[in-house]
Amino acid sequence: MPNLKLDLINKLNNEKMFAELELVRLAQEPNMNYKKKIDEMNSYLYDIALVNAKLGLIEQYFKEPVPQAAPSPKSQPVQQTPQGKVHQGQSHGE
Repeated sequence: MPNLKLDLINKLNNEKMFAELELVRLAQEPNMNYKKKIDEMNSYLYDIALVNAKLGLIEQYFKEPVPQAAPSPKSQPVQQTPQGKVHQGQSHGE
């Protein structure tokens, strides 16, 4: 599944890059009808916005699984023994 996510991201980033290049080219085009230029630039901006939204959805739907740490063993409470009692491993009381 990571390859699918990566392939989608790469495809969308390529689409976005080409749309941005066309947008810059149109902005610098001196010999184009103004209305046509505005309409085409609007179209490329729309495409860029869609790609950005798609990239956000990919991150939302293809989240990387968070590795779960092994559950830690429950620690045993330390038992306190009154003085003079025999502790485990001792032969006589202290």
